[in-house]
Amino acid sequence: MDEVIFLEVLEGDAVQSRHRLDTLPVTVGRGYANDIILDDPKVSAEHLRLERREDGAVVLRDVGSVNGTFSVEPWVAVKELVLTPDTRVSVGDTVLRFRPRSFVVEDTVVNEAAASPRERFFERPRAFALAMQALVAMSFISERVTQFQKTDWGDLLLSSVLPLGLALLWAGGWSLASRIARRSFYFRVHATIGALLLLGFAVAPPLFSLLSFSFSLGAGLGFVRMLAVLGLVGWGIYWHLRYVTRWSAKRVVRGLVIASVGVLVLTNVSELLGNEPFSESLEFPRSLLPPVLRVAPAHSVDSFFEDVKPLEKKVDALVKEP
Repeated sequence: MDEVIFLEVLEGDAVQSRHRLDTLPVTVGRGYANDIILDDPKVSAEHLRLERREDGAVVLRDVGSVNGTFSVEPWVAVKELVLTPDTRVSVGDTVLRFRPRSFVVEDTVVNEAAASPRERFFERPRAFALAMQALVAMSFISERVTQFQKTDWGDLLLSSVLPLGLALLWAGGWSLASRIARRSFYFRVHATIGALLLLGFAVAPPLFSLLSFSFSLGAGLGFVRMLAVLGLVGWGIYWHLRYVTRWSAKRVVRGLVIASVGVLVLTNVSELLGNEPFSESLEFPRSLLPPVLRVAPAHSVDSFFEDVKPLEKKVDALVKEP
């Protein structure tokens, strides 16, 4: 094989560090006497030794480690292993990969950023504070306008604090993913995106209620509402992924479009198969809007009965059937 001159320490599929092996033998372990030191408590102080045989092959030898050394593909414990290009071995919780000088790297990714990158809105400290304040205020207002009787301050307080807690918890999960993938938490950024996402969910229902009431759209907004929700969720996940992965914007958008189409198909599979939707629950607005906001005239009761006459005839025909 070609001379192996690089040892890569992997973290998932990403390379955590690379070590150039100019001369052999080389020792690997947790102790400071080694040529390559691994910061892994499950790696022995003296774990591996890399040597070159007389025929030129590079051999990996386990020098009596406590937890052993394993070949990754196939997964098997090894005491001695002849290295080939792309050989991977596992020591403790660490995966090592060996590559020769002749390894061909992938094509350079074209930088999509401008020559002088601008700070994104999510990265500004003031954006974090404003997003959190807007989320709390909107949640408070949404709950307040739906209380028709005596003000329930407990519900108002809970409705304000709960979205804030959800935004911070949501940001914590994405921040952990960012730390693993990009070595940075980006907590404030993820919290801002999460707060704006929840703010959109808080604003959307009253906005669609207002449109439905003002233009007498009724159930006609159902599909539009679903598209809006998918678009909002897609927007949030898009920006979360931009701070977690190193994928290009086109790749992220392509994945989200495919996922959105799948969700649309799954949520409407019953209607696509020709089944009529049926629900025992009644949908009605929880907030009262003044008549002055109505732009299009409402449908009268007489027009409603005119619209259902064809259905009445079908029902009568079914009743008369033997």
